[in-house]
Amino acid sequence: MTNLDARLTRRALLAAGLGAAAAACATASRRPVSLPAPSTTPTTTPTSPPPSTPPPDPARVKANELGVIPVLMHHRLVDKVDSEFDMTPAWFRAELERLHHEGYYPVTTLQVAQRDLGHVPAGRSPVVLTFDDSTRGQLHYVNRTGAGSRIGKDSAVGILLDFAREHPDFPAVASFYLNKDPFALGDPHRVVADLARHGMEVGNHTYDHVPLRLPAAKVQEQLGKLAAMVDTAVPGLQPRTLALPLGIEPSLPTLARAGRWRHTSYRNDAVLLVGAEPAHSPWHKSWNAAAVPRIRSSSYGGGRGEFLMTWWLDQIEAGTVTRYVAAGNPGHVTFPRKYADRLAPAYRHLAVAY
Repeated sequence: MTNLDARLTRRALLAAGLGAAAAACATASRRPVSLPAPSTTPTTTPTSPPPSTPPPDPARVKANELGVIPVLMHHRLVDKVDSEFDMTPAWFRAELERLHHEGYYPVTTLQVAQRDLGHVPAGRSPVVLTFDDSTRGQLHYVNRTGAGSRIGKDSAVGILLDFAREHPDFPAVASFYLNKDPFALGDPHRVVADLARHGMEVGNHTYDHVPLRLPAAKVQEQLGKLAAMVDTAVPGLQPRTLALPLGIEPSLPTLARAGRWRHTSYRNDAVLLVGAEPAHSPWHKSWNAAAVPRIRSSSYGGGRGEFLMTWWLDQIEAGTVTRYVAAGNPGHVTFPRKYADRLAPAYRHLAVAY
C-alpha cells in the first residue's frame, strides 16, 4: 500500500486544508439518535446482469476493482474566474478531454453507491462528475421561453451532451445536486425533467442551501422539501444521494441518510463530503457511504493547486495512487491477488483474484 493510498480516510480531509467547514463535518457528534439509520448491510450481489460471453483476461486489461474512484466536485461555470469554486467552460471541456484520453468512464454517485458498475467497459475507470448549487452556468437555455428554446452549448449540460456526441464511448452522465430554484430559471419542473430525460442523476443539496447543523426537524424539512420538489416535477423521481452544503453534516448524522418531512420521506444511499481526495471503491473495506470524499475541480490559479483535480489525476496516472479499473465481469469483484486484504469481507464470495 502506498503512502497516498493509506491517506484515503476522512482524516485526510482535514490534512488537505479544507478549513472550518470540513472540520465541522469531520468532528460532528456521534451520540445515539432517535431515528434508526438506514440499513448498512451491503448488497451481496451487484445489480448488473452476468455477462453472456466470457470476460476478458483480467491481467490483460489490468483490472482492479478495489482501486480509487475520482468523484469530481464542480460549482460554477463562468467566463471570468474569481474563486476556487469557479471554472471556465473551456476548462471543463479540457477536463472531459483528459478524462476520456486517460480511460475514464462517467457514472453517477448512485451507481457507485449501489455497486452498479458492471456496465463500465473492461479496462476503463469510473469517474463521477458532480455539480453543486445548481448555478446558471451548469444549465441554461437559448431562447429561454417557447418551443424553440434549447440547452445552451456553453453550459455544463450542453458541453456534456456535445462531448458525448463527439465521443460515443464517453456518455453524458453526471450528478446534479439541486436547491430550490435550480439554475436560477424559476421553473424547477422543467429543469428537473430535462436532467432526468438526459440521463443525469438528480441529487439533494438541501432546499435553501444551508449547512445542516440544525434541529432535527429543520434538517428533515430541508431534505424532505427538496425531495418533494423533485417528485412534483417528475412524479416518482426521488433524490437518492446527498451533497452536504459546506460539507457539514447534521448533529444527528443519520438524518442525512433518512428522514421525513410532512408526507415526504427521503432516503440517501450516499452522502458526499467536500473536496479533497478520491473515493474508495464501494467493494473496499474502507468504503463509507455516509462520508464519500470528493476532489475539487477548478480553473482558479490555473487549477494547479495541491489536492485539486489536476494534482490527483496526475498522481493516479503516475501510479502513485491505485485506480479502479473495470474487469468487464459483472457479478464479481476482480483485483490483483496482492490487494485481497482490501476487499470488504461481505464480498469475498464474489472475489476473482489473479
